[in-house]
Amino acid sequence: MLCLEQSGSTREWQSDEIAFAGELADQFAQVINNHNRRAATNALHLFQRAVEQSANAFLLVNCNGVVEYVNPSFTAITQYSSDEVSGHKLSELPALENLNQLLLEANSSLTNSNSWQGEFKSRRKNLEPYWGQLSISKVYGDNRELTHYIGIYEDITQSKLAQQRIERLAYTDNLTNLGNRPAFIRNLDERFVRDTDTPMSLLLVDIDNFKRINDSLGHQTGDKLLISLARRLRNTLSPSDVLARFASNEFAVLLDNTDQEAGQATASQVLATLDKPMFVDNQLISVTGSVGLACAPLHGRDPQTLMKNAGLALHKAKANGKHQVQVFTEALNAEASYKLFVENNLRRALTQNELEVFYQPKLCLLTGRLLGMEALLRWNHPEKGMIRPDQFISVAEETGLIIPIGKWVARQSCRMSKDLTAAGFGNLQVAINVSPKQFSDPELVSSIAAILREEELDPSLLELELTEGLLLEATEDTRQQLDSLKKLGLSLAMDDFGTGYSSFSYLKKFPIDVIKIDRSFIRDIPDDEDDMEITSAVIAMAHNLKLKVVAEGIETAAQLTFLRRHRCDVGQGYLFDKPIPGEELIEKLKRYPRRPSA
Repeated sequence: MLCLEQSGSTREWQSDEIAFAGELADQFAQVINNHNRRAATNALHLFQRAVEQSANAFLLVNCNGVVEYVNPSFTAITQYSSDEVSGHKLSELPALENLNQLLLEANSSLTNSNSWQGEFKSRRKNLEPYWGQLSISKVYGDNRELTHYIGIYEDITQSKLAQQRIERLAYTDNLTNLGNRPAFIRNLDERFVRDTDTPMSLLLVDIDNFKRINDSLGHQTGDKLLISLARRLRNTLSPSDVLARFASNEFAVLLDNTDQEAGQATASQVLATLDKPMFVDNQLISVTGSVGLACAPLHGRDPQTLMKNAGLALHKAKANGKHQVQVFTEALNAEASYKLFVENNLRRALTQNELEVFYQPKLCLLTGRLLGMEALLRWNHPEKGMIRPDQFISVAEETGLIIPIGKWVARQSCRMSKDLTAAGFGNLQVAINVSPKQFSDPELVSSIAAILREEELDPSLLELELTEGLLLEATEDTRQQLDSLKKLGLSLAMDDFGTGYSSFSYLKKFPIDVIKIDRSFIRDIPDDEDDMEITSAVIAMAHNLKLKVVAEGIETAAQLTFLRRHRCDVGQGYLFDKPIPGEELIEKLKRYPRRPSA
């Protein structure tokens, strides 16, 4: 060994110098080792404090599933102390039973990976459930053999409960505690994801005339009724059937593994359940229901199609008189397509002058003089030609188009009455048909008053023909509207008398001036004795109530003779004239005897 002198020359180290240098090196190495040991110890203590003070639970488990260490946060979350879990297997601890499955079962998520993250649910020592957000990692020794698992998790119970509350609010009907529309659609979607071949039935159930119950008994009673109906329906169905409140007075039912025949049987049970009267607020209330039924895969192989077809079936059940089950058919699809065509084209017809008013003369049966006309709406479609009202009025009512159409007809009729007076026919009254849907318009009375004022027509020359259905389901608002119309000076007539739930009691409740005997009672006179008896009795009773009587559909001289003999006041029908286009009316009416102007 050489050493370098300060002078720059070299010489060999002496033995005592070498010994001294070695001693210095040993001391320096010892200092380094002590420093590294202190640093490692400090780092270990720091890590230990971090684990001990962490808000997250820390869990160390050996590869046999035995707990070797837990931190204080673990105790705070699970209520198990370190002594209660250390040295015990996970499978022996209720608070950790789910972790045992996750770590040690053959199909565990950790089988083919070194870590796992996710949520788990377990129980505290007091058996209270809790949720955790967990991260698990494998620990390997120096020889790359698995020795331990480290689990770190936080308590997410409060956020989980909040999430469940939000979901419950989003998917539960607050009134009935049934699932709501989104919940039902979610169930339906999940069912189709699982299986599209096994049959199932979808029922849409509507409570008939529920608005009348709300209007007459109040919304609070209506709500209590819905709660009772929901309970009844739930008890009628099996636990596996899905029941939801779909809308205000509409329920939906999903029957799994149920074909059309079984679905119809359940639908009939539902109707029978709804038919039973129930006590609500110390009142015995009776309701009925309508059901639309669609079955998968027969009527749809996806949720949207099945829902649409069940809705079409329900709509048909209600249109056919309610209180019945209607199964979907392809004819309903064609009908829906036609309705869509009508709706789209009818909107255009309003602005393109495709609507026309025809007028059928009404005569005094005693003198034969012309008294007035009934205004009848027609649609002259540019491609389909003349379309009858029965082919488009129902669509106009459903879409609300009947309101602007009704105002247009009223204005055209007022103008025609004035034109006829100017042409020398005297004051001829025009009758217009008013749909029950028009009474949902709060401006009905004011709009008719405005039309009369703007067209400068005497209100007595305008008659409104009302349906029996309107009077049957009349609310207090409807009664007030009728009274207001009567105060304007209009005449009110009940149309098609005798075809529905006609009762002379309705004629006493409402300010009716005229009843119109439906053509179905006139058609078979004088061959049908029953029709003759009914018609003569209606005329006599109406006259006793000081009401005028109009007979529709007079086509033969024998019918005219019978009606005259029983002193029917007014008649209309093909015997006198078919409905006449407005532009031809003045010319066609010249053959009738003239009335002097008032």
